[in-house]
Amino acid sequence: MNKDLHTNPGGPHGIHEDLLVKYLLGETSPDDNARVEAWLAADPANRHFYNHFQLIWRESRHLYDNFNATDEQTDAAWQKFRQRVQRPTHLQAVKGASDPGQRPVRINRSTWTRVAAVFLLVASITSILYLTRNAADRQFAATTTPLTDTLPDGSLITLNKRSDISYPANFKKQRTVRLQGEAFFKIAPDKEKPFKVYTDNVTITVLGTSFNLRNKENTTEIIVESGLIRVTDSLHDVIVHPSEKLILHKGESSLTKEGTTSQLYKYYRTKEFICDNTPLPQLAASLEEAYDVKIVIDPSLRNLQINTIFRNQSLDQILNIIQETFGIRATRSGSQITLQP
Repeated sequence: MNKDLHTNPGGPHGIHEDLLVKYLLGETSPDDNARVEAWLAADPANRHFYNHFQLIWRESRHLYDNFNATDEQTDAAWQKFRQRVQRPTHLQAVKGASDPGQRPVRINRSTWTRVAAVFLLVASITSILYLTRNAADRQFAATTTPLTDTLPDGSLITLNKRSDISYPANFKKQRTVRLQGEAFFKIAPDKEKPFKVYTDNVTITVLGTSFNLRNKENTTEIIVESGLIRVTDSLHDVIVHPSEKLILHKGESSLTKEGTTSQLYKYYRTKEFICDNTPLPQLAASLEEAYDVKIVIDPSLRNLQINTIFRNQSLDQILNIIQETFGIRATRSGSQITLQP
């Protein structure tokens, strides 16, 4: 384990909260992004700390426009927040360590620091108290195969592999979960307590509905099968209807909203690859995810479309059908497969 990535976020060799705020705002460099992501992957405790940090940010950001603070107030707010997130109820309690010699952070007068301080002042009064009371979250992860679980309110969730979710032990006051990766949700109706999913910079709010949520490489994709959902981030507030797909890119003002035509997104829970005039590259992308391979398609084949359903078939069986259907060749080299005339 990388020791430098495993320490207190405010420590001399760890991740400072200042950097995490810049990461949330999308103002980090590629090197900073790599550093934060390596730190998140180094230890589950780091991910737990970041999830709490991120939730505080989301719950308080909408109050910023009505908050007027002096520079002295924003400096004090930032220092107050940093003290709170470093209390033993958070990362230090998990690690069993502290950093008594840590020096106070000198606040940079840049825009992101001022905004962050205002957000986090509000959060220190509200959200962080909620997080402290609900520190004993439950968590489950799908590593090499998808998993299905029932949440405390009876909602059903199917996690795709390499995905994880955390949520409170009970939903007495709020129904909130945090997702990394991809999952399908079938939410139990409760008009008094809307269900919220947090992933990256996006919040999804629902009452009773079913939808697929995927977050990967700073892109969030939501496909609604039934009901309505509300999707918000720092730049958008969008309602998504049944049979619609919404795609958001972190930090970008543009978005894509379109009708759902492909059914391939269901493969990890139905064990079916449903192709209906599906372009070959689109099917290849789903096969790559399902079977952990890389598929290279000759440019002359990229406009081919396929109509069939693959049910519980191996990759070799699927490739054989593709070869026979189009009269092409599939060759392997390690984990790479090449499709060519």
